[in-house]
Amino acid sequence: MKSDPIERHPRAAPSEPEAAVGIISCALPEEVILLLKRVHNDMDPWSGHYAFPGGRRENGDRSIFDTCIREVFEETRISLEHDDLHRVCEPAQAGRNVEVPVLVQPYVFKLESRPRVTVERKEIDSHLWLPIDSFRRLENHRFVEIRPGMQRPVFPINDYYIWGFTYGLLCRLLDVDSSAVAAHEGQTTGF
Repeated sequence: MKSDPIERHPRAAPSEPEAAVGIISCALPEEVILLLKRVHNDMDPWSGHYAFPGGRRENGDRSIFDTCIREVFEETRISLEHDDLHRVCEPAQAGRNVEVPVLVQPYVFKLESRPRVTVERKEIDSHLWLPIDSFRRLENHRFVEIRPGMQRPVFPINDYYIWGFTYGLLCRLLDVDSSAVAAHEGQTTGF
């Protein structure tokens, strides 16, 4: 595996998820997934990125699933129910390129139609509904230099792109081969 030229101070990987995300999929009028664009914050390693609604577990959360439900509601005002749960994904590590990575529990929720989204403006800049068919088409993906010396497959969207943890989860969930993006552009992913 190729390493990035970023100095890291890794800690032991957590054994239990410390955070959760809600991947909200809606079928009508077309199949889409909700993404949030985080506000710019110098203290947040995911500042300005597109991400799924979610966040860290708090003391009052009875379970990591409760964390997901609470965080989705806080960030979007969408009230999810256990009956909306479609799939529990394997926990995944976020923050491979930051000092303190986080083990995240992804949950997939299926809703018939798009709910109203009211974003929490202190943390969230905007939201969008990503068309699944568009993400599945490899010709819509690119391989770019995220920062000096770090190239990654991405999905361009509006004024930025989806990359990293969110990109990797979307690829796994939607059976998109990110290595094919790199191969198409003559690169290696390092994923």
